[in-house]
Amino acid sequence: MAAEGPYNAVVFAGGGNRCVWQAGFWQVAAPACGLRPRVVAGVSAGAYIACLLFSGRLAEAMAYAQEAMGRNPRNCYPANLWRSGAVFPHLGIYRRGILKILDQAALERLRQGPQLRVLLAHPPRWTGAVGGVLLGFGAYTLEKHLKHPLHPRFATRLGFTAELVPVAGCRQPQELADLILASSCTPPVVPVMYRQGRVVLDGGLVDNVPLLAINPGEGPTLVLLSRRYPSALLRAQAGVTYLQPSRDIAISKWDYTNPRGLQEAFDLGRRDGESFVRLGAAALQN
Repeated sequence: MAAEGPYNAVVFAGGGNRCVWQAGFWQVAAPACGLRPRVVAGVSAGAYIACLLFSGRLAEAMAYAQEAMGRNPRNCYPANLWRSGAVFPHLGIYRRGILKILDQAALERLRQGPQLRVLLAHPPRWTGAVGGVLLGFGAYTLEKHLKHPLHPRFATRLGFTAELVPVAGCRQPQELADLILASSCTPPVVPVMYRQGRVVLDGGLVDNVPLLAINPGEGPTLVLLSRRYPSALLRAQAGVTYLQPSRDIAISKWDYTNPRGLQEAFDLGRRDGESFVRLGAAALQN
């Protein structure tokens, strides 16, 4: 077996639907390589994928997502501005799925370990909710197009702060659902959310690849990305192994109408997991 290890910590990057690649990869690579991390960190949909994997509920989640997407013909319903329905169906589909699949039994399993940490972002208090959204996502988009960073920094420099929340602190499925949704909060698709009176937004604003959640001495760390980066960025840090999809994932982050694309992302992850087992990390770093 060529794959490196062991890894004491694993990081699941954000990326909406693209994070299903991580699930396919883990399903193949984890049993083949004996991956049993003590610490896991995730942000946005990456946090949801981590919860599904370590609660053993991945199959149910895939079935639910594909069925829900198959029944949802559009990603936006503007006519609902004048009706009682939601303009964007994503929040309802996402929340129902979390509550249906990550029930009390699943939560109890997650609380048994590994330690699972979820990243949230808070805007500066002076921005307010609307200002925080505009400033945070404006900075993130600008930095992504100008610098293509592995770990974004603009929002932090503007005063955004990170909060790491342990899944083990959740006592009820509703708390876990609120936590995952807060980490995924991307207005207007997922409306602004609040935690203990403070505005909370997608944790990816402060680091969409939340290596910051892993403390010194908790590695070596395996980082599962959800999109492709320049290969030079993936070999830059001792004790950290970055892996990326072998090709671009076709489905977009918030396309809730495409069950076939979701399955293709999962299947790509499985194939890439097989490559990792055979050839090692280098197979997923080019």
